[in-house]
Amino acid sequence: MNTNLEKIMTKLIRLNNCQTLIAVACFLAVITTSTSAQYIATKSITDWSKLVWESARQGDSAALHSYLRQVPEDVDNAQARLLRSTIKRHNDNLTEALATRDEARAEAHKKITEHMAANEISQALSEAVMVQTLSDDLPAAVHDIDIAKVIAKARGHLPEAKASGDWLLVRDLLYRLNILFEHTDEYQDELDKVNRRVMMLAQYAPRMLYDLRARAAKRLGQEPLAEFNPAAAEDWRQRIDGVKVSMVRGALRKAARDHIENKGWRPLLIGGLEHLRLFATTPDLAETFPELASQIRVRRWVSHIDEKLEKLRTDDESKVNWRRCRDLIDGLIETSMRSIKLPPEVIYREFGDGAMFSLDQFTEIIWPDKLRRFRQSTQGSFVGVGILIRYDEKREIMVASPLEGTPAYYGGIKPDDRIVQVNSVPTIGWTLNDAVDRITGPKGSLVVLGIRREGFDKIINITLKRDVIKLRSVKGWWKISLSKNGIPKWNWYIDPISEIAYIRLTGFSDDSFEDLLAAWKQITNNGAKTPNGLILDLRFNPGGLLSSAVDISNLFVDKGMIVSGEDKYGRETLRQREADPNRAPIFDSGVATVVLVNQGSASASEIVAGCLQAHEVAVIIGRRSYGKGSVQTVHPLTSEAFLKLTTQYYRLPATAQEKAQGLKGRLVHKRPGAKTWGVEPDIVVKITPQQQTAIYNLRQDADMIPKKDKNEVDQEEHVRPDINEILTKGLDPQLETALLILQAKALAAMAGDRAQGPVEIEALAIVDKD
Repeated sequence: MNTNLEKIMTKLIRLNNCQTLIAVACFLAVITTSTSAQYIATKSITDWSKLVWESARQGDSAALHSYLRQVPEDVDNAQARLLRSTIKRHNDNLTEALATRDEARAEAHKKITEHMAANEISQALSEAVMVQTLSDDLPAAVHDIDIAKVIAKARGHLPEAKASGDWLLVRDLLYRLNILFEHTDEYQDELDKVNRRVMMLAQYAPRMLYDLRARAAKRLGQEPLAEFNPAAAEDWRQRIDGVKVSMVRGALRKAARDHIENKGWRPLLIGGLEHLRLFATTPDLAETFPELASQIRVRRWVSHIDEKLEKLRTDDESKVNWRRCRDLIDGLIETSMRSIKLPPEVIYREFGDGAMFSLDQFTEIIWPDKLRRFRQSTQGSFVGVGILIRYDEKREIMVASPLEGTPAYYGGIKPDDRIVQVNSVPTIGWTLNDAVDRITGPKGSLVVLGIRREGFDKIINITLKRDVIKLRSVKGWWKISLSKNGIPKWNWYIDPISEIAYIRLTGFSDDSFEDLLAAWKQITNNGAKTPNGLILDLRFNPGGLLSSAVDISNLFVDKGMIVSGEDKYGRETLRQREADPNRAPIFDSGVATVVLVNQGSASASEIVAGCLQAHEVAVIIGRRSYGKGSVQTVHPLTSEAFLKLTTQYYRLPATAQEKAQGLKGRLVHKRPGAKTWGVEPDIVVKITPQQQTAIYNLRQDADMIPKKDKNEVDQEEHVRPDINEILTKGLDPQLETALLILQAKALAAMAGDRAQGPVEIEALAIVDKD
């Protein structure tokens, strides 16, 4: 999960370059009328409004920009004045953003020079990424003189870092080189292997990993780490407890037969062997497995693996089967006893993980120690204390925020608190999963969190009673208040003058559909009114339950296919029902809808956005989505282990154009070498990493209603930042674009203009049939 999230953030950083500012600056900037979208004088504000909407829906940015620059002069009401002022503010914000771009790039160049002079390669490489991020042409940026020098230095430093076993430095260098060369994927495989080595250290050599982190902190000029605490380290024996060879054999048999790519046994067996080779050639694992310190024993093991790999790569397909798998694993156990003496359960687990790594990043064996967390991940609630946690820069467990109305919230936990102890056990060296496992527990039981808080010299011990925590995935624009039992009351209108509503959906859980339907009822006052526009924000929504995505899509679509799936043979195996017209209240309302997506919109988010786009009931704005369009089915291996296997790909409904050409809808999933994937926005609007960080921080602070006293909250709005600063300060050009389009469409309705007849737009070849 962390790896996936890291990749998503990498994409965000890489794709949000200075083209963000240029492309967005073109939006509503001084634009000459294009030959492909000449402005056509209209009879009424209704005609103009339709032109704006149709150009957005058809993805014609040039036409959209042109029309929005020409708000009809004869309209002068509150809504028209608001739209004109919004356009002016948007232009002013973009002009300011462009002015700061060159300054930021020059500053990054300066820092590159300083870090190179100090031989701080990692820091210089980080600034090189920033220079590229602020460049017009990403691939060409690597030829910049300063960046080229840094790249050459980093490449030359890699062998030395590998030889010294400093895998965190190796990972850091490869991570940034991979960003710089993402257009070639030159470093992706090597980075994946290093990430796996670091994972092995975390699981089997925590002391060595601590030493590497301490070395990294010194190298980066950070504060020294606290002393290593062996009692806090993860016990590797728990990792292999209950692991059986039958789990591995069963998982490989199922994967060889049913995986979507239909690759059979060969890649699985090769992947398992290569992973065990990587394991044995990570000398620091001798911390737990002493025989790995013997080069003779390691060579014996590696020689056995290399021999098996060579035969696997050349043997006829008929010889690579389940018998080969059985014999291979038996041979590994026998050879291990004569060489590196790994416990059989370690071999089973690492071989199984390596085999699944060879298929895709979503296929995995759910081992006994991961089963509880896996079941919890698909539920809309869990038993705990109600805190979101992450690492700080020193990899200490830090509270991102307490969830409102939870034991942590009322118990006094605050954002930025460091959790240094759980039930008196120090947390140094814990993974986030370690913290989750030890903080959660049975309902009604107690847990004591030791908190280090800025401004306090001593650890603060806070005792919390665990309870059922509801994860609320449906949010509005401004949180008005919070009830004593933690239920928020939202203002759903981002623009009350033009009557534009806003819903932010952060996941797809058991409760998401009912919560979104309840939000719509509040927005419409149980059907008594209809907003003039709706923004559905799916950015950074990683997905969730397919059933939830289907139900939510049906709210907007009254007929036709919502999503389908196909197996490795291209046969339709998943057909998530035709839309039910009796379950489509948002469609029935006729509300104009804009959906926001970005690189963090994945899986179920892509199903909803893609379905609405295919059925032409929404305009999609933002950046191309993540491309997680695969279906994982869960299969029991034993009563204590399961296989989560990629068996199908989602296929979106066919658009009208695709149907006319006799084509299927497009696949969402990003496959190796693919040029198209995910959901492509109708209107592309980029956003910088700095803007995204500012949005996140402001949103987090605005959504958190402070606790005043025990079991009481401070409902005064002045104690929180104004959420409208996201718009007024130009932090979110994607949201601003969505709002402008809907304000333009709403202008006709608010003006009461009811001109009849179709509007012909010859240059766009569109006839509005309304």
